[in-house]
Amino acid sequence: MEIAVSIPVNALKEDELLHYAALDPGAAAELARRIAYQGMDPSANAESLREEIRTLESQLEDESNDADELRDNAEDACRWIRRALDTDDRELSVEQLLQKALDCLE
Repeated sequence: MEIAVSIPVNALKEDELLHYAALDPGAAAELARRIAYQGMDPSANAESLREEIRTLESQLEDESNDADELRDNAEDACRWIRRALDTDDRELSVEQLLQKALDCLE
């Protein structure tokens, strides 16, 4: 059994109305009423959404760059650990090699 809870369309915010107008005739009518009587500007709301998208894309790029840096540091740490495990590679002591690996991860 499915229970549907509905909110009166006149209680919806403008961005919610823009979303629901395509799905609900009542929301579409309320949106038209607000545009006609209150001077609501859908293009201003669209610009606000575009700005939010740009901000999110920028944050995504920053997070992606951080993830790439972490991946590179982890790969470097793995190389130092492999060298520490290689008994034939003793340019540096095991402690020094492990410290270099730890430095990559901090």
